[in-house]
Amino acid sequence: MINGKAKLEFGTGDIRMTSALSNGIGALCCITQEPHEIGERVPVEDSWNVDQAEAILTFTKPESIDALIDELRDVRAMMDGTYPFEKQNYREGILDFDAFMKN
Repeated sequence: MINGKAKLEFGTGDIRMTSALSNGIGALCCITQEPHEIGERVPVEDSWNVDQAEAILTFTKPESIDALIDELRDVRAMMDGTYPFEKQNYREGILDFDAFMKN
């Protein structure tokens, strides 16, 4: 947590994403681990505990998961240059994520 904001930087294979279900609530738990191949399925350790998660996304409706997936697809398209930017949706300049985390 930095100023109340969770910051997870993906891209080095050091964040394990583990799905879970409890009392009808779905969750995606993110925990830092030793780096591994991105996308590699790593078995969950028996000793892993939800308290170790740096971020937990919880979902009470499957539609919320669909909305997240849609946004992630947009981010991917922006990164690989296939996103159909419209003039009103394009931000000039660099986003300073470090400054965001300090606010």
